[in-house]
Amino acid sequence: MTIMEKETKIRELWISNEEFQALEKCNSAIRYIYTIKRIADAEALWYILDEDGYLIIQTDGNKKFLPVWSSKEYAQVFCVKGENNYKYSAFTWETFEDSVMEYIRQNDILINVFPTKKEPFGKIVDSNTFVEEINKLIEEYFG
Repeated sequence: MTIMEKETKIRELWISNEEFQALEKCNSAIRYIYTIKRIADAEALWYILDEDGYLIIQTDGNKKFLPVWSSKEYAQVFCVKGENNYKYSAFTWETFEDSVMEYIRQNDILINVFPTKKEPFGKIVDSNTFVEEINKLIEEYFG
C-alpha cells in the first residue's frame, strides 16, 4: 500500500533520552500500554516505509504485521541507516482510521505495537482491538 496522506500537521510528542532508554528495556505489554496512551495523546502514530513509499509489512509464516510506534524516535531506531532504505513517517489517527484500517482488514494484517531491534515482534493485537482501545482513550481525554 502506498501512502498519500493529506497535508496535516502531525503533533509530535517530545521524548527524553531517559524515557527512550527506559522504554526500550520494558517488556512488550508495558510498551503497548505506553504506546496506545501516547498515540491517543498525539492522535498520531508512526510507521515505516520502503524506498518506494510502500508500508513495511512484517511476516511470520502466513501472518502479516504492521509495525507501529508512538513517536518517530522509536520508528527511526527500528529502521537504522545502513541496514535498509526504510523511512519513517506518521499518520494522523483520522487518516489511519479512514484510510489504512480498510487495507489492514482486507489483508488480514495484525498490528505489531512497538517492536524493537531486540524484540522485532512487540505486542501483537488485531486491528479492531487496537482501534477500540485508542478511541476509548481519546474519548476519555478529549470528551
